Amino acid sequence: MNTIDLHTLTVEQPIGKFYVTKISYSDLWVMSKVDRRHITEDDEVLGIQRELKNDKVNQIKKYLTTVFATFPNSIIVNVSSSNIANQTDDVLTLKVNDDTFTIIDGQHRLAGFDNYKGGNFELVLSIFIDMDISQQADIFSTINSEQTKVDPSLNVNLELDSKYYTPRKMMVEIAQSFNYAKESPWFNSIKMLGGGKGGFISLSSFARPLFGLTYRESDWYIIKNRLITGEENNSFNEISYDASKYLFWDFYKHRDSASVYKILNNFFSALKDIFQIDWMNEKSILNKTTGYNAMMRLFKEFIPVGLDEKRFTYDFFIEKMTPLSKLDGSIRSENYGSSGLYSTNQLYKDFIDALAGAGILLSKEQENVS
Repeated sequence: MNTIDLHTLTVEQPIGKFYVTKISYSDLWVMSKVDRRHITEDDEVLGIQRELKNDKVNQIKKYLTTVFATFPNSIIVNVSSSNIANQTDDVLTLKVNDDTFTIIDGQHRLAGFDNYKGGNFELVLSIFIDMDISQQADIFSTINSEQTKVDPSLNVNLELDSKYYTPRKMMVEIAQSFNYAKESPWFNSIKMLGGGKGGFISLSSFARPLFGLTYRESDWYIIKNRLITGEENNSFNEISYDASKYLFWDFYKHRDSASVYKILNNFFSALKDIFQIDWMNEKSILNKTTGYNAMMRLFKEFIPVGLDEKRFTYDFFIEKMTPLSKLDGSIRSENYGSSGLYSTNQLYKDFIDALAGAGILLSKEQENVS
């Protein structure tokens, strides 16, 4: 009988005792099963974990190739006493089977180690013993719904503290510039973390659409890893994007934040002059997250046109967007709702319809808007 000795610390909490230890990813991999919720022909079989999300697993696999890969939080498992060979105050001896551990939380992290080619990677493990299925479900539910999530604005602000000039850092700095520059259409209108409650939109909400215009999210770990290892000068050329989808990538590679700011400033300045009633009007949703997201979707529509005409000037945007003035004064919550994807989509559709009515900027995406 094969066994493994795990040196443990005993933890007492209201739920009862559990044990904390460390284990090699390879040992955990071969000794684990996931009690996953799945559908049979007739009914649903009770299980704890949801089906694996392949996109999430693939992201974790990319993350595990980086020099900054870490999982400091524990994977939570249950062990049946039938798989315990011996137990002392500080050592838990377990039988090595393919179902020694039942994963309660951490299935995606563990799945990311499939075909892992790196060196030793130890994981923190929290072990419950003989926990029934309902208790396991309660723990899983609590971890994935009740714990306080980090304020997204804090995450964005933390990018500014990074010593590496990531695409996110560049875009957050540009977003800040729009708030602080006196000539900016957004002057003093973006909510800065720790800067009071003034403003129409949070720094996080302003910056995030800019991330999506700069790099593909699935490439984030590759980009950051190359920055940390100093490989970007040789390797970034291998990351090639269609400029019509990721307009700002080449500007980022050349550290040209000034041009990005200028293009966006031309776009927003044109909108400010077109929407003379709604722009920065407390009664309007135009400059709130709902309206901003609709404006950024509209900006994406102009990218291939601007590339074709080789210009993203103020005059370019004014010429193309002037028909939107027919909506000025109507972009209010009573017409679109105050927030949410539905409201954004409706406003975006009205933008597109106003332009299409003037014979401007028809595209396949516009034809599919409903």
